[in-house]
Amino acid sequence: MYALVHNYQLILGPIKYNYRLINGEIEELELDYRVSPRDYDNVPITIDVETKTYLIPAIENIPEYDPRFQFVGNFEWTIIEENDIPVRVEFSYSVSDKTLEQVKEEYKSLVAPIRWEKENKILTLTVNNTEVEVSTDREERTQFVSKLVSCSNLSNSIHNYKFRNGVWKEIGCTEIEYILEQIDHEVQEAFDWEIAKYVEIDACITKEDVYDVILREPVTPPEP
Repeated sequence: MYALVHNYQLILGPIKYNYRLINGEIEELELDYRVSPRDYDNVPITIDVETKTYLIPAIENIPEYDPRFQFVGNFEWTIIEENDIPVRVEFSYSVSDKTLEQVKEEYKSLVAPIRWEKENKILTLTVNNTEVEVSTDREERTQFVSKLVSCSNLSNSIHNYKFRNGVWKEIGCTEIEYILEQIDHEVQEAFDWEIAKYVEIDACITKEDVYDVILREPVTPPEP
């Protein structure tokens, strides 16, 4: 990390090396010096002695904290000098506690991605005495809905369909309805799980309780 100081004041930092951003600030100071894309190897850099402008390392001092219950707040900065020349800037951060509601909202944000995983999976179904695989993802659902719409009330429209496991089967309205029922059941279970987790999290009365809500069931390793 780096910092740009000018006349013992912090102009920029802490930042990763970004020569365009640094040069923009130097230009604002009306100095002729410019850093190059590879000058990160040359830091600390004396840009201008008269205005005491330097590009120097930035050191971040962050206390140990538990990101589940705490967050890093604002910083205070100190320019460290050697022989009256700035050599680095030290940034000291504060740590604050999250509220119970903040912890709940952050934990809730983990629920939807897991529901998406549960919603999108491969089902093994038996269609006309043959095991086939179908995906519950929205693209495949849409394909089956489209085929169901094309079914006539007078005749059972037949479609040649290649399933996920490479099996070709002729399917009509009855088979399509069955497949969609199975997909819808699986998808609804995923959304029911999601809302149940939200309710469980909302019911928590301590921050520790929130993280006791199980989002992923532990996986039991196979027996040797």
